[in-house]
Amino acid sequence: MTHRLVMLGVDGLDWELVKDWAAQGHLPVLRRLLEQSHALLLGESNRPLPGSVWTDIATGVSAAKHGFQHEEQLRLGSYQIEKVDASRVASPPFYKTLSDAGVSCAVVDFPIDYPIDGFNGLQVVDWASEFKLWHFETRPRNLAAQLEARYGRHPLTHYPGTRGGLDNLLALKRNLMRGIDIKRNFCADLLQQHAHEFIFFNFCELHKAGHFFWQFHDREHPQFTDAEPQLVDSLRESYEYMDRALGTVLQQLGSDDDLILLTDRGMYADHRGDHLVDEMLVKLGLAAQRGESTAAASGSWRSRLLAARAARQAFRSVAQRLPHKVREALLPVHRAMIGAPAPWDWTRTQVFRLPSVGNSYLRVNLAGREPAGIVAPGDQYNTLLAHIETQFRALLDPSTGDSIVEDVYFPTDHFEGPKSNELPDIAIVWNSRRPISAVMSEALGTVSGQQAVERSGNHRPEGFALFRGPSFAAHVRTDQGDARQIAPAILNVFGIQMPAHYDLQAPESILTSPFPRAARTSPPSRPSMQVA
Repeated sequence: MTHRLVMLGVDGLDWELVKDWAAQGHLPVLRRLLEQSHALLLGESNRPLPGSVWTDIATGVSAAKHGFQHEEQLRLGSYQIEKVDASRVASPPFYKTLSDAGVSCAVVDFPIDYPIDGFNGLQVVDWASEFKLWHFETRPRNLAAQLEARYGRHPLTHYPGTRGGLDNLLALKRNLMRGIDIKRNFCADLLQQHAHEFIFFNFCELHKAGHFFWQFHDREHPQFTDAEPQLVDSLRESYEYMDRALGTVLQQLGSDDDLILLTDRGMYADHRGDHLVDEMLVKLGLAAQRGESTAAASGSWRSRLLAARAARQAFRSVAQRLPHKVREALLPVHRAMIGAPAPWDWTRTQVFRLPSVGNSYLRVNLAGREPAGIVAPGDQYNTLLAHIETQFRALLDPSTGDSIVEDVYFPTDHFEGPKSNELPDIAIVWNSRRPISAVMSEALGTVSGQQAVERSGNHRPEGFALFRGPSFAAHVRTDQGDARQIAPAILNVFGIQMPAHYDLQAPESILTSPFPRAARTSPPSRPSMQVA
């Protein structure tokens, strides 16, 4: 086999950092790739629901069809927030479509993935991925043991989480670079074997580096420190290390191979106002709490957070055996015990916040959709949405007078599908230029509070994809695109018709012609991959 499509995911790779550091000579491999490729920027379409973008890429549809928004989501028909895993994804990934059509595939660590039985090739799930919405599992099943025997255990396979402190962050830096080495070696070996027509391989290490090393990169960040010299340039050094690894991988490609390098989102400072939203909703008369929290919030925010987590786990283990009405009755007592805000009084709450990362997600307590909904569909609902948008767009930073909110989206205006009733009604995009410790407006007054997070970096909504090779347009340029266009573009390369349920067509500007093997009469034999 001479013609392959190789798709390299570099999770968390930031477009702005890549451009700057490539221009400065720090990233020679990525610089050459930028000079040779057609870039598709995943911009405006990413902004309403940024947590779903990898799944949009995989499935060719939005969360209104595939159903995944975040690792914690509202259980439909209740007010209960539940952890979800990759089985929540209701639409098949494009690589299952390839496999079913007889294309031999190797898929390693696609974010938010689950094993596919009968897969034509090999699949590695959550070997070293950021999201961990499944567990380390492979197809064929014995591949997991082969990987660890040949390449060693990846530091992120059973990663317990990152703790603060310079020593811990220095250890994280070493672990991430060791992880890049392990993945580079497997990826290079995989490509040398020429056993698969489609290869997806994901490097997740820069995702975690962006979250935890931003404080050393951004001198304006409140957590900036240069106390540990080995961490001062840790983010750039992580990018440089990845650049060298990509160089090794790209050396395995021939002139007949197609290449896509992509990421779902980038990174910037973790400045947002999600921690102030609940109090804002109360002060604006849009939500009301049931009872009051009587416990004093003492100790550090980290110790309170750990205590609250332990108490929540204990409460859940007991509460899941109790009737729903009993659990609801005990909830105010439980919240008071852990020093948390009282639960919402659903008879007086018009809108409530959903879990998210980056944006803030708001959901209306809509009659007929929520168990105790009080907002009528139609005019009352639309008037409420307009009112909420006005109130959030009016928010200012008390210290500068600058606008706090960058944009407000109504996701169902952008995405349609059978699961649109599961989406947040409103998505708030915060201004990330500086920390948000207080907001003010004429209607609200002032609300203040510190954001209790350990990560200094968070996701810039914009991602990008680079296309290079004989199946893609040769001209070097940058276009605006949509994550949902990537799956149909890949199917087009193999001459496979796009499923009817896909949201968008492939972008014509990047395509030339499909592989010459387009007409298939029967699936080829399924190769068995060995790493030994």
